[in-house]
Parts: sequence; C-alpha cells; structure tokens
Amino acid sequence: MLAFEVEIDGKPIVLAGVEDWSILALHMTGSRSKDTDQVEKSDADEVRFSVGGLSRPDTSGVRHHFRWKEEDLRIGSKVLVTVVETGQPDPPAKRYRSDKEIQENPFTDAELREMRRQDYVALKKEFEGGS
Repeated sequence: MLAFEVEIDGKPIVLAGVEDWSILALHMTGSRSKDTDQVEKSDADEVRFSVGGLSRPDTSGVRHHFRWKEEDLRIGSKVLVTVVETGQPDPPAKRYRSDKEIQENPFTDAELREMRRQDYVALKKEFEGGS
C-alpha cells in the first residue's frame, strides 16, 4: 500500500499508511498565541507536524478519520517525506468514525490527559501565580 515515510531532523518519525485510505494527508501548521503582548515572540509561536486522513466507506457506508501522533517543530527543523510502498505501516494513534450518527472522541486517552494537565497548569498560574 502507499504510505508516507517521515523523518524530522534525521530521526524516523512514522511510516503512515492504511489499507482503506481515500485521503492521506500531511500537515505543517504554525500558530501564534492571542496574547503576544504578554509573552516573548518565540514562546507565542507553535509549529506542529501531523499525518492523517480519511478512509473509504466500510461495508456499512461509514468512513473513519485516522491520524498519527503530532510532532513539535522548531526553527530550522527539516521534514523529509518519502512516498513508499509498504505492507507494514505504523498503526494510527487514533481511528474514529466520521459520521453524525455516532460521535467518537478524536483524542487518545493520553492526549486527553495531557490537555487536562495543560488546563490545570494554566489555571494554577492564573489563580495561584504558580509556574
């Protein structure tokens, strides 16, 4: 099957592919904090890399989104993507339904825990002045 072999800064990251893909996509996203006045510019910028996609409909007509773990990038990061043929891709970090009848959570348990931790740290800083 077709897959994307990804290296970041010379380190192998993922061999992303699934047998039933209809869309397989790579994303590099830069985002800036809304509070750029309150933090240094370098702390306000976030650059991330991800791979994901959408399956063909299964026998019930249901499509699934799938994605692999996101990676942080920094200034100077080099991302190398090679389109390959493989029978042994890395399994997605998450695969979830893409329909309105059944809503599945798009995040893994570890990702949900990390989001709660980040909320906790932000709230602690806001209300207690902690770091």
